[in-house]
Amino acid sequence: MRIIICDDDPTQRDLARACLEVSAVQHEFTEFELGQDALDHLRSYDADLLFLDMGLPDIERLEVLTQLRKFSELPVIVISGGDTIKSVAEALTIGADDYITKPFEPIELMTRVEAVSRRAAGRRVERSTFTSEHILLDFDRMQAIVRNEKNDLNRTEWDVLKTLLSEPGVVAEYSTLKERAWGSTVSDAAVHMAIRRLRLKLKQDTPENEDDGLVKSHRGIGYSIDNY
Repeated sequence: MRIIICDDDPTQRDLARACLEVSAVQHEFTEFELGQDALDHLRSYDADLLFLDMGLPDIERLEVLTQLRKFSELPVIVISGGDTIKSVAEALTIGADDYITKPFEPIELMTRVEAVSRRAAGRRVERSTFTSEHILLDFDRMQAIVRNEKNDLNRTEWDVLKTLLSEPGVVAEYSTLKERAWGSTVSDAAVHMAIRRLRLKLKQDTPENEDDGLVKSHRGIGYSIDNY
């Protein structure tokens, strides 16, 4: 597997390389300190994955990713340090396939590389992250960050979100939500209460503004999420 590591910190480059070298997969590494050098290389040579640091000295923030997406669909994992949810969300919106925060453990890095590789190979896997305005949902870590603050969601709330995001824009009927999130028969009222708690945690006011936030109501039918 041909991997490009673009990070101006040699310690971080060494760490990423060391984490991946312990896996059974054979890797070929090419390293760059500057974003422009990585772009020039990728215009002429193929690779299988790019690790891209969020802060490079020569190109502002995510310009490397923006330029890359003009000529390549190369899978990209963004390496994030002390960046805000806005920066991470912007990276995912521009075209990053995943992100990992410093410091990271070898097993976490290998897991993310494997997941991104499966997606790049065209296998259908569940989306691991979702971003909307002020919201970052990471299903692998079961972590919700709302307006730069971590927010705890319970298992049912994660299952509701996963169901709604499995077919963005399509209304998930009450019966579908009950089956996938609860696995048993519950009342419609229980679904409504769960959605209400979820909206509060996502800082979406209800019921007055229920059609302006992430989770949309379809009275008598179910709920949907349109922003994907």
